Amino acid sequence: RRNLVVEGVNLLSLKRMRFSIGEEVVLEGSGSCEPCSKMDAALGDGGFQAMRGHGGITARVVRGGHVRIGDRVRALSLADESEP
Repeated sequence: RRNLVVEGVNLLSLKRMRFSIGEEVVLEGSGSCEPCSKMDAALGDGGFQAMRGHGGITARVVRGGHVRIGDRVRALSLADESEP
């Protein structure tokens, strides 16, 4: 199940990159996260089909912290990636 839901971001472009959320959190995209059949239970009949191709990505935590509603998601440059 989803841990974070974002809008206005092409998540697939972050699949193998480091990115930040807000001021504290740094994640590294690790793979695709396709929706599962539980979408029908959550959204009703056809939910799974409607979400196909919109599952997002999985990511590992590089630096933890607090994520707040409204925090900006930002791809990190190579210079930024030298930090933990």
